[in-house]
Amino acid sequence: MQTIVAWIVIGLVLVAAYPLAAWLLTISPRREEGRWLAILLSLALAVGSLTLIMLWEGLLTIPLTWLGVTVPYFFLMLSGAIGWWQRGANSAHPDSAHGEARPAVSAKFTYFALLPVLLVVGAVLLNAVYWPFSKEDALAIYHRYGNEMAQTGELVPFAGRDEAFYQAYPIQISLTYTYSYLTSGWTNEYLARLIPALLSLGCIPAVYLLGRAVYGAPAGWAAALLLVITETFGRWASSGYVDLPMAFFYTLAALFAYRLWQTRHILDAALLGLMLGLAAWTKNAALMGMAFVVLWFGWGWVQRRLSLRLALVSAGVIAAVAAPWYLRNWLEAGLLVPPTAWTDQAQHTVESLLILVTRPQNYGLAGWLILAGVLVALFQVIRAPLKHPGQVMLLTWTLPFFAVWWLLVSYDPRFILLFYPLLAVMGGGLVAAIGERLPLTVRRRAGIAALLLAVILAGLVAWNSVEFKDNMLRQPLMSDAQKHAIVR
Repeated sequence: MQTIVAWIVIGLVLVAAYPLAAWLLTISPRREEGRWLAILLSLALAVGSLTLIMLWEGLLTIPLTWLGVTVPYFFLMLSGAIGWWQRGANSAHPDSAHGEARPAVSAKFTYFALLPVLLVVGAVLLNAVYWPFSKEDALAIYHRYGNEMAQTGELVPFAGRDEAFYQAYPIQISLTYTYSYLTSGWTNEYLARLIPALLSLGCIPAVYLLGRAVYGAPAGWAAALLLVITETFGRWASSGYVDLPMAFFYTLAALFAYRLWQTRHILDAALLGLMLGLAAWTKNAALMGMAFVVLWFGWGWVQRRLSLRLALVSAGVIAAVAAPWYLRNWLEAGLLVPPTAWTDQAQHTVESLLILVTRPQNYGLAGWLILAGVLVALFQVIRAPLKHPGQVMLLTWTLPFFAVWWLLVSYDPRFILLFYPLLAVMGGGLVAAIGERLPLTVRRRAGIAALLLAVILAGLVAWNSVEFKDNMLRQPLMSDAQKHAIVR
């Protein structure tokens, strides 16, 4: 019975953040993203608020208990609900968008385009809630420490500087596991895997919104489809790793950065900082992303578009969210991030430099289109940077990241997932631009063919996203012990 209640509680935790997200978005002068952005922001706020409450309770040596975490969380969300109600629930989602005109997408196209998305989403969720953890780091680091914190009721202590490696990893995802175990009353890995899977899948609508904001609605759909037909995305979305959850926050940060360029509103600066802070609270690689954001702010300041005040607001929110964890690392272990990047194994080859097209088993057709989209965006920016601020932002947030990956950690293609959704946006922009240049009759036929191809490729990704399919098909109603015996 407690397990059923735990699933309900997790659902309520996620839903409870929606009024706060919708209320915040009513303050911004730009509202054209509408309800989808409110949903994504509520997911980010729910996970971020819950885990930061747990962090501060741990830092203050308050025992981590289900009641001790849940009560302050819902009190915090209640403030958002009151603000939303007072401002008027309907004001967050006006029917009419404003701003520059963007190419539209027909309702029929939308319905068909949802099919490949739903195939991958369904497969990822099925794999997440059916199997316990199976991948190495998910077991050895995130689940291990999440379970330990649930058992002890306190943060995992450092064993000493020489051994403080994995203990120094940001623990946002591990704390979601801790909360799932506390709520369930047992080590419920199936519930624990749900939250990082939802964060990973959140990259899909986040990419759509960012692509629509920068290039237009057709580009948003193209970017989302490029993401769902990427083999490596489907394989890692339900793994329990932190790469795609970090990418979710990083992509939302890029969306708020582009909104900030248009609105110059303090709320968008704060939300940009919040998303970057949560990205750093998810994986320490986001600290590099902050340096790239500084470059983008500097360019905006030179263009007299972004002020120092807005940059300081973003920096202040980043510090408020992420600094406590890294300060704790420094005070207790004498380090900010663990030295776990095996830089001597980096592969400085042309093959790794062109990894989007040299590893079809990872990226397939999407890799070719995304690489072409990046090159086109780079060409446009070189020719007329002021006309393409969105492309400047995307390139600034991704190309330096890719350079760091290639120079230091190119032994593992998985790390590209940290910024891969932003690359997909540029690929979507190229696909949409090609489509707009076609004659109307050709465009319709090409669109149908592209959707059919997307369904086929997404079906393959969905099939490969589910682990241990033979065992599942032979005995779908396995016990927890049987599943553990298979995956471990």
